[in-house]
Amino acid sequence: MKLGIAVLAGLLSTGTVMAFDAAGLNFPPLIHGHQHASGTGCPAIRVLKPAELPVPWRDAIARITMTCEPMAGIDKEPDASTISVAALRPGSVSLRGVPVVELRHSESWAHGDSQYVLDAPYAEVFDTMGSYGKAQCVAGLGTDTLAGETCNPEFDSVGGGFRINTSELGGIRFSPDPENPRRSILAEFWAD
Repeated sequence: MKLGIAVLAGLLSTGTVMAFDAAGLNFPPLIHGHQHASGTGCPAIRVLKPAELPVPWRDAIARITMTCEPMAGIDKEPDASTISVAALRPGSVSLRGVPVVELRHSESWAHGDSQYVLDAPYAEVFDTMGSYGKAQCVAGLGTDTLAGETCNPEFDSVGGGFRINTSELGGIRFSPDPENPRRSILAEFWAD
C-alpha cells in the first residue's frame, strides 16, 4: 500500500494529469455569472479559474477563454450571449475511448450548446458516438416505451452528421468539425 501511495504522490508532484473518460460525467461549467446576466449583460459574467472547476476537470483543463456579446433579453433588458472554449491538457480526457482535445460551450437565454471536440475524424468514430448518443438518450428517457424509437439517430442537414432529439427543445448532435476535417464534434444542445 505504501508503494501505491508513493507512486501516486510522485505522479501528483510531477504535474502529471490523471486521464479519465468523460462518459457519464456532467459537462463542466466554464463560466460564472451567466444566470445573473439578465438586466446587467456581460459585466456579470467571468471565466472560471481551473481551481474552481469540479474534480476531475480542474486538472484536465489548461485554460478557458470566453467571448461575450450583449443582446436583448426576453423583456428587452440587457442580457448576454457567451461562447467559452476550454483547451484540454493532451491525453487527459477521452469520451468512450476517443481523445477529447477541447470543450466548447455557447449559451444565452434562448439556447445552450455544449460540445466535446474529438481528436478523430467523423467517419472513424461514427459507430462509437452513435451508440453513445443513443445510450444517453435512452438513459434520459428512462422506462419510456418510446425510448427505442425516439432515440434513433437522424441525418442532420445543418452539420452534416446525425442528431437525436431527446426532447422538444433539444438533443444530441454528432458531426464533422467544420474547422478541422481530422476532428469531429459531439454536442448536447437546446433551443427555445
